[in-house]
Amino acid sequence: MSNLQLSSNQTAAVAQKTCYFVFPGDLNTPTGGYRYDREVIRGLQKKDWRVSLISLEGSYPSPRESDKQLALAALAGIEPSALVIVDGLALGALPELAEKIAECHHLIALVHHPLFLESRLEPKSSEKLRNAEIKALSFAKHVVVTSPSTQETLISHMSVPTEKVSIVLPGIDQPDVSEGISGDHCLREIPQLLCVGSLVPRKGQLHLVEALRHLKHLNWRLDLVGETRFDPAYTQQVRELIKHWGLADRVEMHGEVPEADLAKLYKAADLFVLPSYYEGYGMAFSEAMSFGLPIIASGEGAVASTVPLSAGLHVAPGDVQALRDAVETMLRDEALRRQFSKGSFAAAQALPSWPESTKAFAAVLDMYL
Repeated sequence: MSNLQLSSNQTAAVAQKTCYFVFPGDLNTPTGGYRYDREVIRGLQKKDWRVSLISLEGSYPSPRESDKQLALAALAGIEPSALVIVDGLALGALPELAEKIAECHHLIALVHHPLFLESRLEPKSSEKLRNAEIKALSFAKHVVVTSPSTQETLISHMSVPTEKVSIVLPGIDQPDVSEGISGDHCLREIPQLLCVGSLVPRKGQLHLVEALRHLKHLNWRLDLVGETRFDPAYTQQVRELIKHWGLADRVEMHGEVPEADLAKLYKAADLFVLPSYYEGYGMAFSEAMSFGLPIIASGEGAVASTVPLSAGLHVAPGDVQALRDAVETMLRDEALRRQFSKGSFAAAQALPSWPESTKAFAAVLDMYL
């Protein structure tokens, strides 16, 4: 447990408010959920909160018995009546940890998306996770979710009382429009496609490769960006499929890239494609919209509310034919891409900034001080 500084400019003044932020593994893990955690922590610190970070060792969201014991031990030194925020990736799998915290602390659960909705789970595993999450959330004083769809899932399918759930949308960093980013996005002779998401089955990259192999008669290139270490077997499947269909000269797999380099890829793109099965929010969609990119999206959960119809085309999850048709439509119709580009950029202007999101998050915490 430590008071880690996320910014070299952090004030040395004694904070008036204190909380503990609990998460599994490395806070710098390159996912949307961990980025949300980092941005909220930075924002709270800038608001003079003293945030003590507690990293839980182990294999989440499927902790071993030894991991559970380490988690319980990690919280042993917290003073009574403290405000303890726990990321749902850990909390959902550890109802015993939630119960222990709730005995003498104020537990705030942060749910990015319910664990039992991860794709490719066996029915028994999904049901086990669902029951564990329901029990864990029953001990929380309050639950913060990142989208209206997750709120609805918790209330309608996980027995969480409506009054216990608050929505705090992720923020975005609005690009500097003076640098040439606008709704009237530039369009090149060879359209550049961009897909951003961890290489895991839920993100649907295999479907995208399958769709694109039918479109070799059209001009296009694809930048495939995303962390590859979460599911090495799936990553290898994607690599092999790209090679199998002779797309290696058109598809570049970047792996995870620094934020500055990712911004360059967004600026260089003409079309954003992410054929997810499910998103608790989908921060890559909102980032793509902030760069004025037309979108092709799929997925249950928050996808429909994150990407309005004015920003792009929606297809059913796992429907390769529909995905192929959507990509072909976009590639052939520059006027449609320009229309969606303007709609995408306009929609992004209504999204909150990270300081606004942090302010909303802090307002929830203030209720339990």
